[in-house]
Amino acid sequence: MYKKYNEQVNLNYLRVFDAIYIHRSTKLAASALGISQSAVSQTLAKLRDYTGDKLFYSANGQLQSTHRADAIGLGLNEQLDALDNRIFSDLFEDPSEFDGELTIAVSSVFLEAIATELTSSVVFNSFPKAKLNVTTWTDRTFTDIQNGDVHIGLNFGPIDTPKSIRSVDLTSSEPIVIMRKNHPWSDGCFKLEDFNKYPTGGILVPGLTDFNAILERRAPEFFDFKYRSASMSVLTCLAEHSDILAITETLSASMCPNTIDCVQPIWLADLAPAQMSHAIYYLERNHNHPLYRFCINIVRNSLQEKLDILKTKTEMNI
Repeated sequence: MYKKYNEQVNLNYLRVFDAIYIHRSTKLAASALGISQSAVSQTLAKLRDYTGDKLFYSANGQLQSTHRADAIGLGLNEQLDALDNRIFSDLFEDPSEFDGELTIAVSSVFLEAIATELTSSVVFNSFPKAKLNVTTWTDRTFTDIQNGDVHIGLNFGPIDTPKSIRSVDLTSSEPIVIMRKNHPWSDGCFKLEDFNKYPTGGILVPGLTDFNAILERRAPEFFDFKYRSASMSVLTCLAEHSDILAITETLSASMCPNTIDCVQPIWLADLAPAQMSHAIYYLERNHNHPLYRFCINIVRNSLQEKLDILKTKTEMNI
């Protein structure tokens, strides 16, 4: 039956319903939408009244959907995304005219490595009119992405993520040993059995299990790391002024000055944990949004340029 406009369901109610249907919790739905749990519950009450159906009931610690809720909820997320993309694709035809706000959470290693690219490539070249907020990746970053407080996260992967957040691999992260120029280890052709003759260090990778610790467990006779830091600047300074051998990864090593040698012994790749990557994180519902696709390409290209330069000065020991 036809209803007057003011008697019809507000489309925002469907966004709230969709969040409840996905997360099976009014609390998690509120967190994902960035509104109060009370507002979610009030909207659900209005939808129950409108449909004449309970829609969700509590069982086994989460909300279960009724047959009517399934009829509404199945495919609703994709339909809402399609509506969003209809609007935003037109608003984002020209990045140079984008005057919105972007908040990017960046792990400490990334922040050191691509601070220049974030400011020059992103702010001045690609988004000259945008308002850019760059913050540090923390334990709350995934919650901030779900709440809309952070739009994009940059960190290593793989990291366990909530279902509402997508991870996209950008470039490969490989282990590398750094040392000062003319280090005596080079005289022995970078042999594994000579590695523990020198003080050792390693990079701390935020968000991931420390792969230095994995090396210690797999080959304790060769690895006993004395120094660890999430700051590549600290490791570089140590390497410049001592005989330390530090195991880091490609993006971090790309920051090393010409006073530092970078080496990739074949044995290191064999002993290192499963392959890691440099990754970008954002809400799953934004995956087809042109703004996010554009950002992925910018960051990927910036990372690849640094890794390509690193290849030219890295010694491969086969």
